[in-house]
Amino acid sequence: MVVLTGLLAVVVRRFAVPVTNPDTFFHLRLGREFLEGWKPWDPGSVTPFATADWAPTQWLSQVLYAWVESFAGLAGVAWLTGTVTLAYVVVVALVGHRLGGLLVAAPVTCLTVAASLPFLSARPQVASYVFLVLVSAAWLRTGRGGGVPWWTVPLTWLWAMVHGMWVAGVLVGVVAALGSTLDRKAGTRDAGSHPLWQVWAVPALSCVVAGLTPVGPALWTATTRVGGISTYFAEWGAPELTDPTTALAACMAGLTLLLRLRRGDQSWLELALLALALLWLVYAQRSVPVAVAMLVPLLADSLGSLSADRGRARRHTDARTLVVLGVVASAALAAAVPFTSTAVPRGDTDASATLASLPQSTPLLTDWGMGGTDLWLYPHLHVVMHGYGDMFTDDELRRNADIVDLEPGWDDELRELGATHALVIAHTPLAYALEDGAGWNAEDTVQDGSTELVHLVAPEDWLDDSAG
Repeated sequence: MVVLTGLLAVVVRRFAVPVTNPDTFFHLRLGREFLEGWKPWDPGSVTPFATADWAPTQWLSQVLYAWVESFAGLAGVAWLTGTVTLAYVVVVALVGHRLGGLLVAAPVTCLTVAASLPFLSARPQVASYVFLVLVSAAWLRTGRGGGVPWWTVPLTWLWAMVHGMWVAGVLVGVVAALGSTLDRKAGTRDAGSHPLWQVWAVPALSCVVAGLTPVGPALWTATTRVGGISTYFAEWGAPELTDPTTALAACMAGLTLLLRLRRGDQSWLELALLALALLWLVYAQRSVPVAVAMLVPLLADSLGSLSADRGRARRHTDARTLVVLGVVASAALAAAVPFTSTAVPRGDTDASATLASLPQSTPLLTDWGMGGTDLWLYPHLHVVMHGYGDMFTDDELRRNADIVDLEPGWDDELRELGATHALVIAHTPLAYALEDGAGWNAEDTVQDGSTELVHLVAPEDWLDDSAG
């Protein structure tokens, strides 16, 4: 319990800081648009340079973010996102405690947080990790003769409005149903006596209800576009085992596999869940925490079989204490953020003031990764790039990549956008190409966290066909 208390304190400290993640800010901007008139089934666009016919996969989270910001400012956003992460820690600890006791819950929770750390940020995806741990644990219990997890159907309906990873939960159900079917045919111990049609009905109904949210059936196809845009975003690239968090996740998977193989009898359901987790582990950087969340109940159960504390796993007093600690940690974060998390990115700087005073609808060339902050800070400007890839067509994504990578004709593509102002990362090839190659003037620089940005203004003849 001391270890888990310390871990909660670490999370509080991690989120009791200014909000700086650019992705958080485009979620805040989109949430504001939904509060002011956008409809989930008919969203608009925040810039004419992103014109895809898109379906919002996390609109409810964005509305909640924007609503909290409207009355509590960025401090409220820091508290909300930190509290969701605290909930993740508590849920992981509770699942570990139930399957193996506190002696198992402590190391499993620490490993889980460490392996997911880069993704435990102020983004709606953390809620998906919470749901995925719960769904995976529920199906593991079903494989042990527990009841059919019908409650995951309404959970999926909610999940489909919170974040786009609801599909991962449905896949867990499909794989578990397949494993349960094989267990039944093989006569595996504790395979359960519930009708198989009920087992298969859960993922089927989960998929159906996802299309019954306000977004409608468009949500079914929205997630399929990830494959088309993944090449433009690093987090969808292949994971590297040299990365410490990926290596730690691989160690969790390896340990789970070894402990499973030493058992005499094997459950197809449990092996199927482990196989799916391994697939998520190697699929993409962004899916590594998905694998970690799925591994939580599997690893906790495997370690629990070795733990003398397993008999205490169901003690309600320990579970209540974990919940109370989570509530106290959230309260402590609420008390801290008014003093630590109110700062607005870039502060009261000349560059920010200049951009804020530009005429309505002025195009602004932005850094792809930092553009989310620009969407929030300067809602009156037409930002060229930001990190919400779903809103861009394939041609627009390719155009953005051409400009960033300085592909032949990049300057002509930029002229076609009518952009005469830029706020990009200083000392990058794009910044040098604009200033030294295209004659743009460096007006000012501004710090955004540890990143230095430079405000560049095009020469007067930049938009002429003969310019450059």
